Amino acid sequence: MAGRDEHLQLALEGPVATIAFDRAQARNALTTDMLHRLAAALSQCSARDDLRVVILRGAGELAFSAGYNLDELPAHPLSAADARAIHAPVRQAAQAIIDCRHPVLAAGRRFVIGAGLDLFSHCDMRVCAEGTTFVMPPNKYGFLYPMEGLASLARAAGPARACDMLLTGQALSAEQAQACGLIQRVFKSDAFETELSALAHALAANAPLSMRASKQALRTMQEPQPSSEAFYQDMADCLNSEDTREALAAFKEKRSPVFKGR
Repeated sequence: MAGRDEHLQLALEGPVATIAFDRAQARNALTTDMLHRLAAALSQCSARDDLRVVILRGAGELAFSAGYNLDELPAHPLSAADARAIHAPVRQAAQAIIDCRHPVLAAGRRFVIGAGLDLFSHCDMRVCAEGTTFVMPPNKYGFLYPMEGLASLARAAGPARACDMLLTGQALSAEQAQACGLIQRVFKSDAFETELSALAHALAANAPLSMRASKQALRTMQEPQPSSEAFYQDMADCLNSEDTREALAAFKEKRSPVFKGR
């Protein structure tokens, strides 16, 4: 099972599997291929009885993820079905985290943004290195983010903090993230690898059947409602807007966007 695909690493150390994003040139922005491979890797891990825990992280000292790969957004006008299809790989990967029988431990460094934060908040436990920041920025680009991802963030960080993150687009510090519950533990940067390994192996030492059942029980308590077709039409309308085109142009030109509300 262990191996390395393009932009995704999968390693096995006894009862601990590690899945790492490895797209350094794009700050681990998530491509459709990466998301499909992530879902497949999680499914493989789930099927193994010798595993006890799965770590999801950026490779080496890379950031967790800069979010969805904006270069994959289509240039043509989009329908509701197009909008749903764009985000389907993220939802598939998030569902694979939920469906994985073993606890999934998210480990963040540097920054966790957008779709990366969506996946991060779906994990069963979440830790980070000091100095890590967390951002949910769709309103800075004129996007509309699917309700499943926002619901997961609200459950992890609390509705008030999730609302603040979404509407302002401002970064949350590691300390703020721990205070609101988005993060359970913050590790010092120079001890990150040691502390992460110790936590993973502490989880792995617990009784596997009860750990799997506990995960399932907690998940059953917080099942999200799927987004409706009307929601995806709103999402398409946002993606088709002049404001989104302006935001993407501003992003590439490294300037602030000028929004006009159309």
